Amino acid sequence: MRRLQLLFAASVRDPSSKIRLMSSRSSSNIPDRTNILAESWSTISNEYEKVLVPRFAPWTEDALDALRIAISKDGRCQPDVNIPSTALVLCCGPGHELLPIAKMLGPASTLMGTDLAPGMISAARKRVEEECNENGNFIYKDCIRAEVGNAMDPPPGPFNVIFSAFGLQQLPNPIQAVGSWLNVMEPGGICACIYWPPNPPK
Repeated sequence: MRRLQLLFAASVRDPSSKIRLMSSRSSSNIPDRTNILAESWSTISNEYEKVLVPRFAPWTEDALDALRIAISKDGRCQPDVNIPSTALVLCCGPGHELLPIAKMLGPASTLMGTDLAPGMISAARKRVEEECNENGNFIYKDCIRAEVGNAMDPPPGPFNVIFSAFGLQQLPNPIQAVGSWLNVMEPGGICACIYWPPNPPK
């Protein structure tokens, strides 16, 4: 099994900080990469949720735990603070991380999940609807939304919290992507990302 790596889960104190990433292979020779990815992930959205989400769960939980710890140390992002938090979950897939992150930030927060694949967004919306209708989670229903979006060009923000699990390695230019994420993050915001490194250690 390929080794997975938690890229970062820390408070970004300096918005001009440089995040060093392993270089990735150029994808410029792949035609219509964005459309191919969107169609492919939409096609397999049901199978992804059944097969790959459980397989990725241990690493995703590690990333969520790291985010939870970072939030607990940041007074501005805690649920009992009167300043509402704004969060962005990039490459959110079928939305398994949306409600857990909303619970970390509280029902007064605003959380947006984006994914390139309309099929994944449909699954995420369905999941949020179902989860928020059980176990008293209805208080989070109005603070979570899922929209089709390209992680290379995130919404303008600004966001206190940004999270991404297993999406970065799918993007044509991961370094540029992370730079665009930091551009929409508030100074001192928290970003957690987990990904497959392009050249995993042996």
